[in-house]
Amino acid sequence: MATWNVGPFDNDDAAEWCEQFEAAAPAERTEAVSGVLRRAILDSASLSDTAAAQAIAAATVVRQAHTGLPDVTTPHAPRFVGGAEYVDVTPVLLRLAAAAVELILREGSSWRRGWADDVEGDLAVEALERLHAALGDKQP
Repeated sequence: MATWNVGPFDNDDAAEWCEQFEAAAPAERTEAVSGVLRRAILDSASLSDTAAAQAIAAATVVRQAHTGLPDVTTPHAPRFVGGAEYVDVTPVLLRLAAAAVELILREGSSWRRGWADDVEGDLAVEALERLHAALGDKQP
């Protein structure tokens, strides 16, 4: 996976997932997001870097749809910002997103090991911790 920054959309896998997400019919987008998050949770013990990157991107889309706040740190995020017409953010979807991010953040996770020796590793962890906190802040 090519990674060019620490943001949730700043790698090839997340950018590719965003392209597929944008191309999906609006009625299919909520399932696209929840499917990625559920797979990340179910496969957390053996979560690949690709699956982690996609789950982080999906969780960020949930946050965007719920808060209406875009990720302004990258041009690779989906071009639209949430609302019910794009992603139906329910309490269950918020919990899925928070749970997936929490599993990815755990010490010893593949994602954490991948950033362990990187000069920007602490920044990547901080960015994901902020996402996790934001998903919890707005839960109904």
